[in-house]
Amino acid sequence: MAITNFFRELAGIPVHYARPPLAPYGTKGVEYKFFIEKDFEQKLHNSFTELFVRADLEDPQVITSAGAYVNKSGYHGLGRAFDLDGIFWKDKIFIANNYPADSHFYLGVEAVLRKHFGTVLNYNYNVAHHDHLHIDEGGVIGFNSASRSATLFVQDALSKLLDIPTAVDGVYGSQTERNIKQGLEQLNITGLITTAQVWLDFLTHLADLAFAKEREKINLKRSPSELLANLLDLVDLHLQTHPKKKDIESAINVFANHPDIKKGWEVS
Repeated sequence: MAITNFFRELAGIPVHYARPPLAPYGTKGVEYKFFIEKDFEQKLHNSFTELFVRADLEDPQVITSAGAYVNKSGYHGLGRAFDLDGIFWKDKIFIANNYPADSHFYLGVEAVLRKHFGTVLNYNYNVAHHDHLHIDEGGVIGFNSASRSATLFVQDALSKLLDIPTAVDGVYGSQTERNIKQGLEQLNITGLITTAQVWLDFLTHLADLAFAKEREKINLKRSPSELLANLLDLVDLHLQTHPKKKDIESAINVFANHPDIKKGWEVS
């Protein structure tokens, strides 16, 4: 089947190919034309739009992919699959095979993708998926305890994002069932994880937790002057029509320039 529809960007961000011989894996890669079914492309746009909003990181620059339509069997052959290698922001580089060192952020990305696609195969699924997240339309969006990939994700998220020690083995047993209930209670979510809305709420909370952790790490690396500039930029961006905008900016500047505060900055 010939797929004629193609894209070069998702959610307004260029999508590049970063695999040899065109470009090394883990780099920003090169411009590329990805063929895909049109309705699946729209789902990709929607998922990355939400991902960038929820991550709330500065200046997304490039998405890298190992491919979409491929002339072979399966969902890639139908033009209804996509492999995510990485995402580059100004202050953050996400590369799939860096999962062991960047698992929190990885799980945040995966949580958003699972809100839009029924099948997501991740680092823990098998060695073949260490270097990319595979997504396709082969499953219904929702949690199914018989799904090894979904169970692996939930077990990993419980353990790493919610600090509920859980064996990550892909087997849905009594420990996983008990810990899911604990996780939902911790997030103040009522209902069963097999319910569609509960599953979506669970994923949203996990993504927000993961991305908040990343923003905190980034902010710790920034100088006080950079943080102040960022705060004033946010005021300017989001409070354009606020009647007290000038007062808010003035209060921030007065605080920032107080001798005790400036002295604290110099010490740090």
